[in-house]
Amino acid sequence: MLAKGKISYLNPDKIERQSILTSLINAKKYARGRLLDMGCGNKSYESIFPDVVKHIGVDLPISESANKLEKQADVYGSVLELPFNPNSFDTVLSTQVLEHVPEPKRMLKEAYRVLKREGYLILTAPMTWGLHEIPNDYYRYTKYGLKYLAESVGFEIVYIKARCGFWGAIGQRISSWVYYFRGTPKSIIGEGIKRILCGMVQAFYFSLDKISKDEGETLGYIMVAKKR
Repeated sequence: MLAKGKISYLNPDKIERQSILTSLINAKKYARGRLLDMGCGNKSYESIFPDVVKHIGVDLPISESANKLEKQADVYGSVLELPFNPNSFDTVLSTQVLEHVPEPKRMLKEAYRVLKREGYLILTAPMTWGLHEIPNDYYRYTKYGLKYLAESVGFEIVYIKARCGFWGAIGQRISSWVYYFRGTPKSIIGEGIKRILCGMVQAFYFSLDKISKDEGETLGYIMVAKKR
């Protein structure tokens, strides 16, 4: 479903993941040439950018990361000290990484350093989300905070957009509570019941979000910024 730009409603995090996926699809026109995926994890969104020449992922080794899932990084290293020369990439991608970095301004400085002139940064970050990848979970961001950080290191903002509105944020938080309350399901039947309930909740609130998109509350933002 990722290839079709859709996340299943049976995914307990449908609204969050759909909002990220849709925002990246809308921003893919800015991706070109050599792309660096900062904090790439499993390169979940690589298929969205088929027109880039090379998709290079950098992430911490599993032994040093709070997220122990298998990674598909091409290079192991810190986003606070990228092992690349200046002006090496045409595009930098970062999805839901900035909150896990203790020095976010330093990460953006590194993104700026490795980008070529006229290159683009495509970045998503949360404003409303529960603790995760503990203890490496440090910040949540408003659009004004993202703008300040990006401009303070030299970026020119192309746009910053909320990924959903109030109802989407509420629906996702309820769905997360339903699924993770008292731990993840221990049986196939329990798994099925919880996923169906999550799907019903998310379908209802996702529909409300499309009708009335109050962006004063949101799960997070996407920012596209350009190196001058």
